[in-house]
Amino acid sequence: MLQSRPLAALRAGFLGFSLLLSGTALAQEAVTIRFVQTNDIDRMSPEKGRGGFAKLATVIKEERAKGNAFFVHSGDTISPSLLSGFDKGAHIIDILNHMGVDAMVPGNHEFDLGPDAFRARMAEAKFDVLATNIVDGDGMPAHTKADKIVDVKGIKVGFFGLTTEDTPIVSTPGNIKFKPSVATGRDKVKDLRAKGADIVVAVVHTPLDVDMLLARSSGADVILSGHDEHLLAFYDGKVVVTESESQGNYINVVELSVTKTEKDGKATVTWTPNFRIIDSATVKPDPEIEAVVKGYEDKLSKELDVEIGVTETALDSRRATVRGGEAAMGNLVADALRASVGADVAITNGGGLRADKEYAAGQKLTRRDILSEMPFGNTTVLLELTGDKIKAALENGVSQVRELGGRFPQTSGMIVEVDMKEPPGSRIKSVTINGQPLDPAKTYKLATNDFMARGGDGYRAFVDAKQLIDVAASQLMASQVIDYVAKAGKVAPKVEGRVVLR
Repeated sequence: MLQSRPLAALRAGFLGFSLLLSGTALAQEAVTIRFVQTNDIDRMSPEKGRGGFAKLATVIKEERAKGNAFFVHSGDTISPSLLSGFDKGAHIIDILNHMGVDAMVPGNHEFDLGPDAFRARMAEAKFDVLATNIVDGDGMPAHTKADKIVDVKGIKVGFFGLTTEDTPIVSTPGNIKFKPSVATGRDKVKDLRAKGADIVVAVVHTPLDVDMLLARSSGADVILSGHDEHLLAFYDGKVVVTESESQGNYINVVELSVTKTEKDGKATVTWTPNFRIIDSATVKPDPEIEAVVKGYEDKLSKELDVEIGVTETALDSRRATVRGGEAAMGNLVADALRASVGADVAITNGGGLRADKEYAAGQKLTRRDILSEMPFGNTTVLLELTGDKIKAALENGVSQVRELGGRFPQTSGMIVEVDMKEPPGSRIKSVTINGQPLDPAKTYKLATNDFMARGGDGYRAFVDAKQLIDVAASQLMASQVIDYVAKAGKVAPKVEGRVVLR
């Protein structure tokens, strides 16, 4: 038989128990939070069994089914897709709206089609675009956010976004400005911590060296990056940095096991990461997104899948090829530009060739092939400038060969000898134009694209040149190349020593 205890004794017992708890840390059960990351994806459909939005959508749905999953997009998506040349990226935003993005940062390619196109796409987005370091007019771009905080079972996850401050050099943002990435990141992390964020996630589209500076000094816990198109999973014991290659070929899933402990009214958060890199070749496409993509692909096919000629030699527009040296594809394009406007020479940037593919000798070329190579909608301008300006432009063009910078010069009408042992700015050893040594004082007619003519990719030597054919009178590069191939019927470009790297 139970005997009752005096009330005073019961009170004393509860008081002792209460005092015992006050000095004990109360730990919340570990919460798993997942981040499904993509970046640099503008190609709608798989290629050689990998990539595309439908396969990515399957991974997102599978991770969301496990709970506490965020789909994060680290930028570069509305350009340079093939269809963006027609609809300025509207189809990409529509696809992403169907997929339910949790956080996206604009990449530099979001500005390729000009500031008005960027603003229009942001207005269409039904998801959070984080533009923490972007300034449009007197404040942030409309329809974007500086940050967001989401509560996941008591864990507050803060997000912010950073876009590379090189965007005005490598793209066309007009009067939109970009604040310094690292300083802005540091300030925003402090702000989010002050707002109660337990985990801070930086969604960034910045070069790897900036990613590492952010990792060392910003105070962020997780940095989900794009821009370099690396497949990367990094953890130094304090900070996670990931990147998911490109085109949805691989999907990086970061899992954090987070524990929050309360003691004496203060919270301590600890976490450990786990990485899963998913090869999309092993993934079945999501039927819903596949149907959306097919609708857009069908619209393109009727107009684009038209044969224009045959290449009798192999062509290669892979990133490392067109950015790392003379390329047959680059020669074809430069020759077409030069012929189209009657120039003495032509220079176009290797980074402007985007299909990232190989063509076999004897392969038929289509409109789609050429537009895939030049999706930006760039036009051809004709400049008049002196030989010393051409040499300065070429020095800029070979200044980032080892880094595979997009500025590498694909040329026509000249032979350029380069000493790669010399520092940038002193590498051009000789230039021959139409069989004669370059005359620094002589005036030449040079064909290039409108992006470079404005100083894009560091081609400042072109900015003050006299424009014989300006942007208003210029024609699409892609159309000129299509016409050039169609007129010839057969083309046979090859690497022939136009740009010799020693």
